Amino acid sequence: MGRIRHVFPGGNTSQGFFSFYEYMVKESVKRKMILKGGPGVGKSTFMKKVGQNFADRGVDVEYHWCSSDNDSLDGVVIGRHEICLLDGTAPHVIDPRFPGAVDEIVNIGQFWSRDIISEHRGEIIALSSSIAGCFARAYLRLNEAWQAYQEWSSLVREGKDAAAANRNVGALAEDFLRGSSLSHDAPRHLFAAAITPQGVVNHIESLIDNNYSFFGAKGSPGSGIKDLFQHTAYLIELNHTSAEIYHSPLVPQEIDCIVLPEQKTVMIDMSSTIVEYERSLPQIKFKRWLDFDQFVNWGGINSIEEHIESSQKRLRENISAAVAYIKEAKQRHDLLETYYIPAMDFAGMDGYREGLQRELLKYLN
Repeated sequence: MGRIRHVFPGGNTSQGFFSFYEYMVKESVKRKMILKGGPGVGKSTFMKKVGQNFADRGVDVEYHWCSSDNDSLDGVVIGRHEICLLDGTAPHVIDPRFPGAVDEIVNIGQFWSRDIISEHRGEIIALSSSIAGCFARAYLRLNEAWQAYQEWSSLVREGKDAAAANRNVGALAEDFLRGSSLSHDAPRHLFAAAITPQGVVNHIESLIDNNYSFFGAKGSPGSGIKDLFQHTAYLIELNHTSAEIYHSPLVPQEIDCIVLPEQKTVMIDMSSTIVEYERSLPQIKFKRWLDFDQFVNWGGINSIEEHIESSQKRLRENISAAVAYIKEAKQRHDLLETYYIPAMDFAGMDGYREGLQRELLKYLN
């Protein structure tokens, strides 16, 4: 069995749907297939079966999950980034960059009966519109959550000792990157966690293991915790360091985790403000640990404690409300799929997939 990893290439965020699809696979990819087709036509199952086929052969497989459906794939990367299959439909519309040379479109629509689908034209249009409305309301709630998060940050910053926090940011980032290697590939940007119909879900345990050296940090928003990750990411870009950078599912400009795969070293935010990574990593031992709340004069901001509690409450409530809307969107999407499934020739798809799997073997080192 090859190594299996799980990530999210896109997320439901305070800025709407946010995509890191361009980082799904490295530029060195040899074959990239962009799947097109409607809901329920089997794109995700197609990719799962291809991934499982190569995993059973001992090949590494990286599954890229959909943030709007916990059981659905947005893509799969096979081997050492030689092969990639991905869903190229909305909201992450993808077209070939190097048609024929690297990329190609796989039209799953060739396996459906248009006549059967067209019988439900009105229902399909109405459901699609209602799903879009659910996501629009979810994103409004996530934006409200971000505003509460920003308010919490601003309140904490009033008591922050910026000079002390910045000294520790520089020292910890330097220690973390000591001995890191250069790379011809740009750092990869993805999500290790996402806001999904089942709540905030993360796959961090599939990306690292107990053989890694752990650099942990925590702190309230505004304490300097996110400055550590931004500064480290800046140094990684500046020095062309080989790295994977995992972003916050609520605020995609902020970073939750940085992995140096070649050094087997990871820096992770264990604050549990949005994502409870520590629940997925209960037994780890840290090489370095830093609590940024020690750089906050809490006695000096006690008078605004009730405002901090209010912003924390609104953050939680708005994320929960957004999850409810995303869950409702999934339920309606599941209903939408029922109009497509009876129209599909799944046996024909399986035959095509089996032939494709045999063909793809030649691209693996």
